[in-house]
Amino acid sequence: MMKENQRTDSIKFLAALTLGLLAASLWIFSSFLNYLLVGAVLALATSHVFNALVNAVDNANAPAWVQKSKRALAAVLLTLFFLMMIFFPLIYFISVTYDQISGMDLEQVKQTVIDMADLAVAFVDRIPMLKAPLERLLSEGISFLKGPGIEVLVNGVKGLVSGAGSLFGQIVWILLFYFLFNLYGHQILRFTANLMPMSLEHEEYLYRECTGTVAVVFYGTLFNMAAQGLAFGVLMAIIGGYNAFYLGVLTGFCSVVPLIGAALVYVPVIALELFAGHYLTAVVIFGFAWVVMGFLIDNILRLVFIGYLKKMFGFQYTMNEILILLAIMAGIATFGFWGLIIGPSVLALTLAAANLFSSQNEESVEPEASKMVKADSGHSTSD
Repeated sequence: MMKENQRTDSIKFLAALTLGLLAASLWIFSSFLNYLLVGAVLALATSHVFNALVNAVDNANAPAWVQKSKRALAAVLLTLFFLMMIFFPLIYFISVTYDQISGMDLEQVKQTVIDMADLAVAFVDRIPMLKAPLERLLSEGISFLKGPGIEVLVNGVKGLVSGAGSLFGQIVWILLFYFLFNLYGHQILRFTANLMPMSLEHEEYLYRECTGTVAVVFYGTLFNMAAQGLAFGVLMAIIGGYNAFYLGVLTGFCSVVPLIGAALVYVPVIALELFAGHYLTAVVIFGFAWVVMGFLIDNILRLVFIGYLKKMFGFQYTMNEILILLAIMAGIATFGFWGLIIGPSVLALTLAAANLFSSQNEESVEPEASKMVKADSGHSTSD
């Protein structure tokens, strides 16, 4: 009995010590916590691809050194893929944006924007339904633009672009943690599973729900970025007069913004075409944006692509699209851009844990209920 009590006290002490040291470790790494979370979530999202690469090496007649280093090679390949997919387009976008802004004639930009605003006022005046609610808004906007508005906006964008060095630093840290989580992910998962007092079935359920949801968000976002950016870039190349590649990259990045998305790019382009008197071109861009980019790519092709990946990799998830959208918006509001994948992963894990808790409660209640039914039936028989 005494040994049993000592063992219980030892377990309680070790649990408290582990929690305390874990809290201390989180405090020490608090400056890197966002990067660590993003790296971990990205590793979860691409775990299916990572495992497929490792299995491909297993099934191939590769040399012994390749077999021995298969996890490291797979981690390097995926990290390089992210480097080329995110880092290089971002460098191009920021450098071109900075060059464009640096060479701007502020007075010419101000006059152009004011002329476009006057054109908008003239358009609104023709429609009585719009005149009342928009008249004050337009007048205040024009007053702002005629004052310091353009300088404030341009200087703000310049400051944002100039501070891109910090963004590059963030990407480097994220890629480093992503590489490490891919390389040692199986050991981390095994260690975490041993700490959790849960059955293997429940642990696998939590893992499937989290990786499935994050994979859907991640691959769906990648598809949207690539498809919408490519589609709008091709359209701009056909129309001519624009830097099609630049606008395509910008559209891809803007497509991740919830609700607004690529409208941040094509609406100003439509305004420029209207101002230039190219009304047919403006209508074509508007129709293309709504039909091809908004409906076909976002609502049909993306779902087809995700369905194909689900069959290919077999990932599962139970969260619906509305919850995923809310989780993305909440994640971005809390963690910034990288909340795009952190938000859905946290909510998926929370819902999966709640489902397990609910099922455990049902399992514990059912035997009690059956006992009560048997007792009641016994009383009625004796009566």
